[in-house]
Amino acid sequence: MISPNQRLSWTTHRSAEPGIRKHQLSGRGRVGCVVLWVILLSCGYLWSQPLQPSLHTDPLTDPDQILSFADALFSEGDYFRAITEYKRFMFLYPNHPRAGQVHLQIGLSYLRGQQWEDARRTFQAIAQRHPGKDVGMEAAFLTGETAYLQGHYMQAITDLRPLAEHYGQTPVAQKARYRLGWSYLRARQWSEAAQAFEAVDTASPLFPSARSLTEAIRQAEDLPRKSPAMAGALSTVVPGTGHFYTGRFRDGAMALLLNGAFLVAGIEAVAAGNEAAAGLLFFFEAAWYAGSIYGAVNAAHKHNRDQEDRWLQGLELQHSQALRSFSHLPRSLVLVRISF
Repeated sequence: MISPNQRLSWTTHRSAEPGIRKHQLSGRGRVGCVVLWVILLSCGYLWSQPLQPSLHTDPLTDPDQILSFADALFSEGDYFRAITEYKRFMFLYPNHPRAGQVHLQIGLSYLRGQQWEDARRTFQAIAQRHPGKDVGMEAAFLTGETAYLQGHYMQAITDLRPLAEHYGQTPVAQKARYRLGWSYLRARQWSEAAQAFEAVDTASPLFPSARSLTEAIRQAEDLPRKSPAMAGALSTVVPGTGHFYTGRFRDGAMALLLNGAFLVAGIEAVAAGNEAAAGLLFFFEAAWYAGSIYGAVNAAHKHNRDQEDRWLQGLELQHSQALRSFSHLPRSLVLVRISF
């Protein structure tokens, strides 16, 4: 049996139990609120902080990494792999602030790789896309530069003249006038070349070279030349003498011997009464005779071109530093010229 004291103790314990549980639940609630408050404060702090870029960039898509690799390939002369990297940059970042310059590098890679038509198309596209901007004007200049390096001097004149005439005293206009002068020189238009060089501004670094070239152009008229008319006339009188006049002694001796041989053989055939053989021999003699006259005239023209070419090559070597100063090309391409 349960004693009265035990019953009283049990009753007291049962009556106090709800209060204890209520106190425990209240304490747990306060702890939960504190934890929730700490979480909310942490989230608010993190939310208020600016987003930080990743410390580990992907070299395959990072613009600086792509350009660094492309420029390294360009510097090593691996132009076509450089073009691939520059094009990848253009595809990933078409609106990047350096996109215009990167596009220009594609054209320069084609130019250094001597892919002339691809270079011209690239420069023309840049000039049309960025009219009046530095990169557009540089591309327009390089369009003419490409034509010059191809040996298409009249096309270079057409490309460079608008830059020289319409862009005042800008650096690109000075380069255009200087290269325009060289284009006229190569086209043998001496007075136009002098005018182009004279238009280079005195403040331009190219002015000393341009002034020296203006003075040198006067020497072009004094170069030793042979008259094509005189060469033709001499060969008309005596076949081969026109070649002797131009310094082509071997060709002159051959022309003299062949014409003399056919002429003597034809006369002997007539004397022998062999009119058919005589007619055939005189026919070939007439061909050799006309050929010797034509060859003498051409020999005089070639002599004059050779004199002018040697003079121009000497000028290019003399002014190679100025030519390299504004060119994006290696020395081997600055001085090379392709004749057509």
